[in-house]
Amino acid sequence: MFDIDMNNVVLTSTYVTNDKMPILYVSHEVDEDGRPSWQFHCGNDDYDMDKMVLVSFSNILALDSGISKLEDLPVGYAARRDVVNS
Repeated sequence: MFDIDMNNVVLTSTYVTNDKMPILYVSHEVDEDGRPSWQFHCGNDDYDMDKMVLVSFSNILALDSGISKLEDLPVGYAARRDVVNS
């Protein structure tokens, strides 16, 4: 089970939310307050702050239910895939 509530905010980009690009890169970190922090990106390596958005974790799962397979991704690790079904 993920270490955050479905209503917690996570970081993603407008590429994922607006442009509907697939989530190909996920990272699991700890924020400066010691809380779990998740990021979900399309893997294009554009992390311009103008493109970053905060959304609820439930929004991410609605966009890509396959993300649920990463619930045990340890803190300090990231996962990358080439295509959505991999």
